[in-house]
Amino acid sequence: MHPLKRTFLLVLIAAIPFSLFAAPIATPLPNIVFILADDLGYGSVGCYGAKGVNTPNIDRLATQGRLFRNAYAPGSVCSPTRYGLMTGRYYWRTSVKDGKVLPINAPLHIETNRMTLASLCKSQGYRTAAFGKWHLGMTTDKVTDWTKPLVPGPQQVGFDYFFGMPANLGNGPKSFVQNAELVDLKGAADQKTESDANWPLDAVMPALTRRVTGWLETNSSRPFFVYFAPNAIHEPIVPESRFAKNPYGKYGDFIDELDWSVGQLLAALGRLKLSENTMVIFSSDNGGVVNAGNPNASAAIKAGLAINGPLRGGKHSEWEGGFREPFILRWPNHVPAGTTSDQVICLTDMLATFGELFGVKIPEHNGEDSLTVLRALTEKEPGAPVREQLVLQAADATYDIRMGDWKLVERADPPSFESVRNKRKTEQAANKRRQTAKRADELYNLKADPTETNNVAAANPDRVKALKQALVAARDRGETRGN
Repeated sequence: MHPLKRTFLLVLIAAIPFSLFAAPIATPLPNIVFILADDLGYGSVGCYGAKGVNTPNIDRLATQGRLFRNAYAPGSVCSPTRYGLMTGRYYWRTSVKDGKVLPINAPLHIETNRMTLASLCKSQGYRTAAFGKWHLGMTTDKVTDWTKPLVPGPQQVGFDYFFGMPANLGNGPKSFVQNAELVDLKGAADQKTESDANWPLDAVMPALTRRVTGWLETNSSRPFFVYFAPNAIHEPIVPESRFAKNPYGKYGDFIDELDWSVGQLLAALGRLKLSENTMVIFSSDNGGVVNAGNPNASAAIKAGLAINGPLRGGKHSEWEGGFREPFILRWPNHVPAGTTSDQVICLTDMLATFGELFGVKIPEHNGEDSLTVLRALTEKEPGAPVREQLVLQAADATYDIRMGDWKLVERADPPSFESVRNKRKTEQAANKRRQTAKRADELYNLKADPTETNNVAAANPDRVKALKQALVAARDRGETRGN
């Protein structure tokens, strides 16, 4: 039994369609703030080695908490990761097999009877709120009219309140959504869609930050779970002019603004005297963009910023730069300050981890790929690995599996699928399978070769076979939480 657990009375929430079984829980209940940055690379903040960026607030989280060096997003683009974080289930187990993001007007991709981080917290008496980029769909069909109620949405999967964007800034409806209705920057009803004049992009981050801190000011009388998904540093790169000081140009300025936003949340917790009993987690949905077609990222790289640190690749790719993310946890008196961890963890693990924290059994057919990593978060000395294996999927449907220090990139005989988007994409996928049919799987030792430059598959045929079998088994059996 985890030493944090003590007896706590389960609060029954009738609206949650799950049978939850109470067990001992940490007391008092910690508030939880989960900040999920957008496209922030492993090497883009100071505590992960970046020079020249201004990230004192994120760095302070690391000084006051624990920094993880082997924390992963399950996908190398946003929708797969956001789905995995919310549900504890790999995205490729859904109807979308190609690893790509959901269309802007997609219906809600999470089943309303599936346990989520929000519904789990709500079942324990938490107030729950989500702010920022959603990108997990809304309504029961493709959205054709943004002015109609956007139901089901975040509120139907456990959030009491939502204020944010359906997807990316440059996409429709170019307004915020509050709960299920369009609103303007100040939260007033807004029926004007697709208007750039009513959607000043550089005002979005400050507006989201004000909303989060304002909500904290009025909802702190009982435990809360806040999911904050800022648009920084995803394109369009639109920092406020007051941040125009970074040597890496607008890209660096947007990192600075992201850090400012984090600082505003930490300051609000401090004013409310909630810092000591609040678990703050900071991470990113996927790696940073490193392709030459992105002018802001390219300018930053040219100026000397190693966006994903020493890791190979970035967003969309099957390499470590696409999946390995900053992950920092601050929880005073529970997480040793100023520590680092080499434990392999994944964002999909948050559901089972919160479940152990609350003493709640995750129901069958929920959290299929979520393993509790609570020990990794809190252990005073490095312990045995909390994860035996981890499956990753890139935005071109390429699968990886990591077991210990070894990583297999699947090239040979990838599983077939049909795109849910259109015939052209299905044909593209079929062409790729034909092109890669004769290619061999690749093997890398991440401890000896963290930059994935030395494919050692030929010298380790038995290990390649074992990892391939584990990957196929993980796909076939429908869950990995028992590994």
